[in-house]
Amino acid sequence: MPLQINNDDASFNVLFHHNPNPMWIVEVDTLQFKEVNDAAIKHYGYCREEFLNQITLSNIRPVHEQQDMLALIKRIKHSQTIKKDLTHVKKDGSVIYVNITSYNVTYYGCRCRMVIINDITLQKHKDIKLTEALDKINETLESITDGFITLDRKLRITYWNKEAERILATDRAAVLHKTLWQLYPYYRELNVFKRFNYSLDHKETIKFEEHIPQLNKWVCFTVYPGSDGLAVYFQDISGQKHGEEQINLKNKSLDQIAYINSHLIRKPLANILGIINSLECAPHDEEHLEQPLKMLKLSAVELDHIIKDINTRVEKTLK
Repeated sequence: MPLQINNDDASFNVLFHHNPNPMWIVEVDTLQFKEVNDAAIKHYGYCREEFLNQITLSNIRPVHEQQDMLALIKRIKHSQTIKKDLTHVKKDGSVIYVNITSYNVTYYGCRCRMVIINDITLQKHKDIKLTEALDKINETLESITDGFITLDRKLRITYWNKEAERILATDRAAVLHKTLWQLYPYYRELNVFKRFNYSLDHKETIKFEEHIPQLNKWVCFTVYPGSDGLAVYFQDISGQKHGEEQINLKNKSLDQIAYINSHLIRKPLANILGIINSLECAPHDEEHLEQPLKMLKLSAVELDHIIKDINTRVEKTLK
């Protein structure tokens, strides 16, 4: 049953006319204002005469929302109480955001809605600015070349950017609100599991490298702890690691070449020098030259092999 009210009711007068929030009573079928309080007159800029005789509820709503308004009134016609956020327009054309509470009432025999209005424009503008700021942050996080994820205190994923999808080969939808080790138990065996827990427990920023065999990737993680959990930046450093491996292999080859130069070449070279010295002191006849020449040839061949081996190693190192 709708609430029966009229201006002769003392409690209605106090609750309606002396209410600090704007209030009005609107006839459902005609959208005409049947009563307004002083707070509504002050807030919306229309005088009492204009409210009651010159405008209807349609004047309070933006033009592009008229159909939505009519559909809403039709839908709530028999509802007892509803709460809803709406957009209103003041007499000066300024748009405000409001939260309304609407009651089904009978006012002097007319089927009406009594509405209490709470202006939430300031809060709405703050919310819009906050949303815009969050959108900008999100846009930045989605465009950076680092993987970026956030985790709550139970290490469940709360954010997972596009680069994280690529590096860790996991779609955002699959991992949100879960832990990595729920989806992929092998993460428990990796250092990343221990390091995330350590950073969270000790509130310490840490940086570490992790090889993930299942992805055949090296990943560098930087973990920042916070009151709500962890923020983690990471990069795929597989290319860098491969470069380091190649440098290490080249350095090893160069060490071997240096060893050959300092040790193996000395032997045949010393033999050659010794043979030359002995030839200088020996008679220069065929009988005495035969054996030294054989030894000289063997040492020269040995030296030639060693030099060819050095050249081969150098060529491989430089590739």
